[in-house]
Order: sequence, then C-alpha cells, then structure tokens
Amino acid sequence: RAGRVVAERERVAAALESQVGVRVVYASDANYLLVRFNDADAAFRALLSAGVVVRDQRAAPRLADALRITIGTAEENDAMLDA
Repeated sequence: RAGRVVAERERVAAALESQVGVRVVYASDANYLLVRFNDADAAFRALLSAGVVVRDQRAAPRLADALRITIGTAEENDAMLDA
C-alpha cells in the first residue's frame, strides 16, 4: 500500500505542477502535498463544489495561498485533478 501511495503522490505532484494557477508543489514524504496557488480561494471553492475535500491552510502563518491535498486512490486523485 505504501508503494501505491508513493507512486500516486509522484503522479499527482507532476500533474499539479503542469496545471494553470498552481505556483508551487512542495516535495513530500507523507500522504499529502502542500500546494500554493495563484488564487487559493478559487481553487478551494472549485474543489469543494466538485465534492473534493482538501485542507485549507490559508489561515496558517505564511500559507495564505496554500491548500493541503491528501493522496487517495487513483480515481480520487483523478477527480481532484479534473476539478
């Protein structure tokens, strides 16, 4: 299972890096990615309206443009990327 999470994390990170509006995808050894957006509020609202729940990090110091995205199954990750 850990190997699948690592492979999905790498795939999702690469896909996010190529998305318009994504500024930075930080490297991670965990089951989530910290992602900075040009417009984190719009990204957060779009993901929520698509039924994708992410952790809003915008209230944390120096993370006003960041969301934390948990790595799920390939299908869940594809839905997040589509949103």
